[in-house]
Amino acid sequence: MNLESRLRWRCRRGIKEMDLLLDKFLSDIYPQLDAADKKRFELFLNETDPDILAWVTGKSLPDDPAYQKFVSYLQNIHPAGGDARL
Repeated sequence: MNLESRLRWRCRRGIKEMDLLLDKFLSDIYPQLDAADKKRFELFLNETDPDILAWVTGKSLPDDPAYQKFVSYLQNIHPAGGDARL
């Protein structure tokens, strides 16, 4: 399985809204990231669904400040159309 396929599989979280957001992020934002942020995003995907959902909905902030960039992107993605505001 290549990296893109592996990441796409890891973006499937079981919560439809999160699946849509993460898939859109992977398609539209991930290719623009530098190598360090791409690695951080892989680590971000290790976080639990409830944590990621709480961050994206603004109920809490990630402990790792490097994750805030991903959270901001995800908060600005409109899965039904349009892109994140970069």
